[in-house]
Amino acid sequence: MANEAYTRTNQSLYFAATALAAWQETEASASLDARTQARYQGETCLFHLYRGVLALIHEVADFYRWPLVDVRDVEALLTDSRLADFPGPELGELLELAQRQDDWLAPLLMAWKSLLAPPVAGSQPEAPELIVRVGGQPAAWSIERAEAALQGIKVLCARQRELMQEW
Repeated sequence: MANEAYTRTNQSLYFAATALAAWQETEASASLDARTQARYQGETCLFHLYRGVLALIHEVADFYRWPLVDVRDVEALLTDSRLADFPGPELGELLELAQRQDDWLAPLLMAWKSLLAPPVAGSQPEAPELIVRVGGQPAAWSIERAEAALQGIKVLCARQRELMQEW
């Protein structure tokens, strides 16, 4: 495979779409482990969408030759100080999307933060499950939000790639 920044973005989006399709299929299932599988697929989809946003930022940074490709945290890249250091319409748009709660990026980042949060004392599930989570439940992460995030990343990616081409 080519060693290009866009391949990581494409891979993340492909695997996010695959996990989303599996999540939708699992939600409709009546099997015994459907709830656990749905949680697993939801978290997998969240992981790949988060990595897709990070890969898109790395792709933009690679185009402008910014030294941001070593940063492994979307939240560390989408700050006002980073935007001041590396002004560009792509980072500016992503920062704006991250601050808008009614759009796709802010809920994705909140769900990611919630997924990585340490467990809260006394938050054991009511019913025993096959797989017990260590971290918190992703905040309001749903199939609809995942679909919106996937479409949002795809649209943003296509538009930014079009603008980055030299004619």
